[in-house]
Amino acid sequence: MIRFIIYIFGLFNITIGINLSIVSGLGISPVSAFTLPLSQSLQISLGTITTVIYIVFVLVQYLLLKDRFKKKNILQIPFSIVFGFFVNLPGSFMKGIQLNTYMSQLGILLISILICAIGATLYIAMDIVPNAPEGLQLAFCERFNWPFSKVKMASDCLFVFVGFIIAVLFLNGNTAIREGTILSALLTGKLIGLFSQKVNPILHKIVFQEDVRIA
Repeated sequence: MIRFIIYIFGLFNITIGINLSIVSGLGISPVSAFTLPLSQSLQISLGTITTVIYIVFVLVQYLLLKDRFKKKNILQIPFSIVFGFFVNLPGSFMKGIQLNTYMSQLGILLISILICAIGATLYIAMDIVPNAPEGLQLAFCERFNWPFSKVKMASDCLFVFVGFIIAVLFLNGNTAIREGTILSALLTGKLIGLFSQKVNPILHKIVFQEDVRIA
């Protein structure tokens, strides 16, 4: 039960971070860098389009791993539906928030990056199933033996690029991708790597009763 609660809390943290990055006005977080302009282009809620894209990510994982694809990762699909609901929920409470100075915007952005990294660290450590984007990144790590932090950074940059193209083609260049998006892409993966090194031993000792030393 503790393991499941920490997992759900981690997912919910990420959705809070996503919505805080929108509130900051300095750029959407990379995990939504292309789902947001896609939802705006199609006039579908961000939570709904996120769920659909995440299910596609699960399919790509299967194509990458095939026989090595773990059956439990099918659970990413129902959890993606829950995640989509979580994305819409904090956003409904944060509408109308306005930040009047650049420093306040930057502060909220940095908080959003921190919260997203903490959330990802928590649910990955619980080893139930990863959220679909991280599941896709982990699939690349397993398939090609690449370190997660580097794959995370590369995929975030790719999401940003795709989101920019969508905005140029369908939104007349009106994009939520700004300097904050690049900052998120560069920092989130590194923070996850740092937090995982420090926090995972503690979490594993609490949840899995592992006797490990903290690095």
